Amino acid sequence: MKKLILMVCILFVIQGLSSGNPKTDQKEGKWITIFNGKNLDGWIPKVTGYQSGENPLNNFRVEDGILRVDYSRFAAFNGRFGHLFYKEKLSSFKLHVEYRFVGELLPDAPSYCIRNSGVMVCSQSPESMDVTENWPVSIEVQLLGCTDKLKQTTANICTPGTTISVKGSPSNEHCINANSKFYSNGEWVNLDIVVHSGKEIINIVNGDTVLVTSEPRVGGFLLPENYPVPEGKLLKDGYIALQAEGQPIDFRNIKLQILDDKKSSIQKTETPPKAVGLKVIDNFDNYTSNDQLSKAWYKPGHGAPNTRTLEPTVKAGGKYSLKCEYTTTKSEDKFYVPFCRVDKWDLSSCNGVQFWFKPDGSGREMTFQLNIANKEGKNIHDLWEYTYLTEKGNTDGRWVTIPFFSLKHNIKYADAPDVSPTFKPGSVRG
Repeated sequence: MKKLILMVCILFVIQGLSSGNPKTDQKEGKWITIFNGKNLDGWIPKVTGYQSGENPLNNFRVEDGILRVDYSRFAAFNGRFGHLFYKEKLSSFKLHVEYRFVGELLPDAPSYCIRNSGVMVCSQSPESMDVTENWPVSIEVQLLGCTDKLKQTTANICTPGTTISVKGSPSNEHCINANSKFYSNGEWVNLDIVVHSGKEIINIVNGDTVLVTSEPRVGGFLLPENYPVPEGKLLKDGYIALQAEGQPIDFRNIKLQILDDKKSSIQKTETPPKAVGLKVIDNFDNYTSNDQLSKAWYKPGHGAPNTRTLEPTVKAGGKYSLKCEYTTTKSEDKFYVPFCRVDKWDLSSCNGVQFWFKPDGSGREMTFQLNIANKEGKNIHDLWEYTYLTEKGNTDGRWVTIPFFSLKHNIKYADAPDVSPTFKPGSVRG
C-alpha cells in the first residue's frame, strides 16, 4: 500500500505562443573557446514545459570533456524538445562545432528525429521563449546522421518561424538539403557555420562548403502566434543553441570567432512578452474551500480513494494548485487513481492542452483524458487520451503540453456504436 501525492496547477488549452529578445559583448577576431569541457558555464538550457535555465534530468551534461545530450534518466521523451543556448547575442561570426550521434532515439520521440539534431543561429533568446514553445524562432543548421537503411545529408537548413533565400530567391521550403557526404553513428563531424549579419549563412562540413543561404527573416512555418517581431524583419543578430530532440548526441571543441561586419550591434534587454490566446479551463484560484474544489474535481465511483485539496505553496502561478493525495493497492480496482471534472467546453478554436504538473516521484504513468459527447450531445464514454510517463524519484514541476493530434482513441469503455473516429474539440464534456 502506498500513499502518494501529486500536484497539478493551471489547466489551459493552447491557441498561441509568444517570444522576444536580450544583449551582447565579445572580443573581435580571435577564436574564443565557449565550452570549457568541465561544466555548462555560459550556457542556458530551455526545454519544452520548463522555464529557461532548468535542465530536467540532466538532459544536457558534461562528461570527459564532451557536452552530451543525454536521455539515460528519461522514462520517455514526452515532447520535451530542448535547446542549450550560448549566453551572448551575436551578429557576424564563425562558429566551430564537432559532433557525433550516439545511441538510439527514444521510442516515443517523433520518427523524424532519428539521428537528428541541430545548431540554431539568429535565434530568439531562451528567456523570451514561451514555456510551451518547442523550437525557438531561428535558422536551424540541421544535423543528420545515417543508418544502414537511412541516408541523410547533414548541415541542411530548416526554418522554424523564419524564411531564407537560396541563390538570391526566397524559398518556400521548410528544410533545404545540403550537398554533404553521409556520416554514421559514432563518427565525429567538423561543422563550421559562418554568419554575416542579415546577409549570408555558409555551412561547411569537414572543410567542404555544402550550403549557402541568405537573407534570414522572421515568418513562415512554425512562427508563434502574436510573435512580437514583425514578419519579414531581417535577422541581423540573435543567439546560437544546440538542439535536443530525443536523439542522444555529443558535442566538443565549440569555439567562436567574431567577424568585423561593421561591428556587432549591442541590444538592450527586452521584457519577454506573456503568453497569449489561452482559454483557461481551471486555474484553481476561484475556489473558496476544499469542499467546493472536491465537488468540482470529484472522484468517480471506481478506482483508489483520494482527496483533492487546494495547495497554496507548490504552484506555478496564481494562488493555488490542486493537490491529490491517494492510496493504491494491488487489488483489481484500486491500482489506479481517478479524479475528473465534468463540464461542456467548446475547444474548437484550440489545438492542444497544457497544464503545470509536479509528479510525486513514484514513476507512475499519468493518463490525461478528454470525454467527447456524440452528435446528440450524450455521454457515450468516447475517450481520447494521452499517457505521460514520469521518472522514478523525479519530482520537478514542469509544464506539460499535449497537442490534440497526440491523443489516442480509447473505445474500450464506449457504450454506443456511433463512436466517432475523429477527435471533436468542440464537443468536450469532461
